[in-house]
Amino acid sequence: MGGVAAVAARVPLWLAASPASPRARHHERAALGALARGCGIRTIVSGQPVHGGTLFVSNHISWADIPVYGGALGVAFVAKAEVGSWPLIGRMAARVGTIFVARERRGETGAQAEAIRDRLRAGGDVMLFAEGTTSDGLGVLPFRSSLFAAADAAARVQPVAIAWQAADGAPLSAERLRQVAWIGDDPLLPSVNAVARERTRALLTLLEPLAPAADRKALAQAAHGAVAAAYAAATAPNRSR
Repeated sequence: MGGVAAVAARVPLWLAASPASPRARHHERAALGALARGCGIRTIVSGQPVHGGTLFVSNHISWADIPVYGGALGVAFVAKAEVGSWPLIGRMAARVGTIFVARERRGETGAQAEAIRDRLRAGGDVMLFAEGTTSDGLGVLPFRSSLFAAADAAARVQPVAIAWQAADGAPLSAERLRQVAWIGDDPLLPSVNAVARERTRALLTLLEPLAPAADRKALAQAAHGAVAAAYAAATAPNRSR
């Protein structure tokens, strides 16, 4: 209950602060980090994040990726538009600077990409889950090149892999990995309970920023290759703990 109490203590302070203020960002990261810890998640960061207008590009397995990344890196996220209308969650998502996109409206792709570029040009960091969905954790799905439209020639792109492990750093069993993964039409609350039932470790492997590229398909392929290799290393049965 300690993690729940920590979140409960932070949220009013967070919502009371000016959205763009350093104070709000501090309480935001603290609340998200406390949420992860309250679910029995220990976050391990390998490598150095390059902050200040960076588009972080990652694989995506669980709803818990969000509090883990939010607490560790303090990034804004890209989410489907309907999340903004959800009770409380929508308000909190807006407060963390979430960029809401209508993914089914192809005609709005340019405007959505421009919104992300504006955030990056203002020095904000944005997390892009480049698979466009969550996976079962058995590997990294192909990255959607259309999602890289926001990465213009001046944007800094840093790949990062998230891997879920047992508390001792060993690979998760197939059964446990399925409990952590949030895929398809899995209901949220049972998934939260399943994750919190047993301690886990989230390993974030931050990789070298990619060289600028005008071709978004080439950029997506380079990011995917880096993330997939790091994910394979992090989930190998004989990896050093």
